[in-house]
This record gives sequence, structure tokens and C-alpha cells, in this order.
Amino acid sequence: MAISLARKNLFHEPSRFLISISGVAFAIFLMLVLLALYRGWSETLSKYIYNVDADIWVMQAGSIDMSHSISLLPNTIGDQLRVVSGVKTVDPLVVNRVSLKLDGEDVTTRIIGFDTISDIGKPVDVISGQAVPATGEIIIDEIVHKDHGLDIGEQLTIQDNAFTVVGIASGGPLFQQSYITQTDARALFHLEAVTNFFVVSINSGENIDSVISRIEAGVSGVDARTEEEFATNNEKEIMDKFLPIILVLVFIGFIVGVVIISLTIYTATLEKAREYGVLKALGAPNSYLYRVVLTQSSLAGIGGFIVGVALTYFGSDIIKGIEPLFVTLIKWQDVVAVAGLTVIMIIFAAYIPLRRLMKIDPAIVFKA
Repeated sequence: MAISLARKNLFHEPSRFLISISGVAFAIFLMLVLLALYRGWSETLSKYIYNVDADIWVMQAGSIDMSHSISLLPNTIGDQLRVVSGVKTVDPLVVNRVSLKLDGEDVTTRIIGFDTISDIGKPVDVISGQAVPATGEIIIDEIVHKDHGLDIGEQLTIQDNAFTVVGIASGGPLFQQSYITQTDARALFHLEAVTNFFVVSINSGENIDSVISRIEAGVSGVDARTEEEFATNNEKEIMDKFLPIILVLVFIGFIVGVVIISLTIYTATLEKAREYGVLKALGAPNSYLYRVVLTQSSLAGIGGFIVGVALTYFGSDIIKGIEPLFVTLIKWQDVVAVAGLTVIMIIFAAYIPLRRLMKIDPAIVFKA
């Protein structure tokens, strides 16, 4: 009977109930999409590193990641790495960031110079055009393509050097990333004698930690990191700064949901004060009235949660099509966490209406 009464009270004003559901859904959407953005950005920052598929990344001693530190290694380091016991292959990568002028706007892009024969360091996913550039050619990021209208066949000038766009890639980090031949990259950045990173594959059956120890002991001036460690470093440097902001916004979404449900139930309680007074006069126990209010809060919370989750899944894809930087990854763990927050939201939202309900005087029934 408590469920029936709760449903009747909420559906007495369908428009108000729908507004409540919409508000809660927006709060759920806000929480979920922020967590999904955090997951998506984290994965995107390391996706290229995992795509290289190397066991070990070797860099200048003290270097941390690809974005916030400098790594310059003599090409001779490659020869030293090749004779380390357990090392199978060694490939150089030239990585540098440049500022371009596109449509009068300064645009920063990371240039990757990779070996087009071994394909080590190639784009994660080429969505249009060629997958491998030749001399004087470049594969640009889809963000540059969409934001600045740069298309296949057009010219792009980098430090007075003209490159022809032959492909459009996705799956790079949050900022733009472009790909040229390693020969072009060395000439462009005057790095004929040095390399930024060496990526190492080890022989089957070798212990990776042992190989890293041999590399750092036998080759001076370098740090060696597993693929996972290097990927984590690239994520951590940026995402640690975003996480506190995201958590604050998730908390705001939680508060919004609590307030919306609470206002809806509180208003319904005020409007039905006489009916609740009748129930009290007839001897209805407080536990019954508690169930009515909690059921109303649950209906609004669960309804908003279902709509909010659906909105997150469908809305994320639509927004990603409009804005490539809107990269989301919805994990079931986050959905479960938000479901838990919704339960807490339901309980908190019922508190104020319950207090008001307890103050209703059964004598109100007999007043004019």
C-alpha cells in the first residue's frame, strides 16, 4: 500500500514528476560523463604508447614522459642497446612539438618521426588516406582536420618546410599529433645525430626487469621503463591535475540530485498534508509514512538514474562526432559507483520531507 500511495502522490502532478526525473537524470549524466571523460582522457594519453607495442622505452636519464621533459640521446646509444643481453630489436623515435599557424591561429602539434619500413611508431588508426607517409608527406590528426578544415592533398608548412597531407589519423593524445618519416623529422628538427627515444623489444622468455637492469647498468645516461610504466607516467602528469576538479564537479552533481529529489518530495508532502493527517488520525504508524516518502524518493532517483545512464551512452557518441576532444570511456565500475551514489542521494533527499511529515498534526483533519 505504501508503494501505491507513493506512486499516486508523485503522479498526481505528472509534469512536476517529469521535471524531477529530468533534473536527476542531468545530475547522473553530469557525474557519469565526467568520470567517463577522465577514463577516456587517461586512455587516450597512453593509447599511442601501447600502440607502439614495445617492451621497454629508453630515454635520457631524468626524463619522465613525452610531454613535460626533454630526452635527447646520441644515435650511438642504439648500437649499445642492441648488444645488451636479452634485447631483440631497437628502434629510434623522433618526437618533437611545434607551433603552427593555421587560419591565423597558433596550433601546437606533436610531430612523430617514425621508421616507415618497420612501422614502429605509426599512427594508432588512420581513418582516411594513406597509412604511411613518404618523403615530404604528413598524416595529420583528425582534430586539425575538423577544426581547421585541412584536408588530404593540401599543403601544411612547418618551420618553412612544406608537407602534403596524405592521411588523417585518430587515437592520438588529447593534443594534436602528426606523423612524418623519420628522415624528414631529423632534417626538420636538426636531429641527425640524436634521437628522442629508443623502443626496445626483448627476446621471448627474458625477464623484463632483468633486461632493464642490464640496460641501465651497461648504457650510461639513460633511464629504461616498461611500456606500462611509461604509459602511466604520461597519464599521471596530466590526469593528476584534473582528478580533483572532476571529483568536485561529481560532488556538485550529487548535491544537485539530492536537492531536486528533496524539493519534489517536500512539495508533494506539503500538498498532501491533510491526507497524511488523516492517515495519522487513523493510526498509521510512522514506519508506514517513512516507507511512503522513501518510495517516492526511490522512484524519482531510480527513474533519473536510468534516464541519466541512457543519456550518457547516447549523448557521448553524438558529442564526440561534433567535438573530437570529447573522448569518453564508460566503465561498468563507474556506473556501479554512480548507482551507489544514487542510493545515498535517495536517502539524503528523503530526510527533509520526513522531518516535515513528522511535524504534521493529525488535528489538521478536523480544522476548517
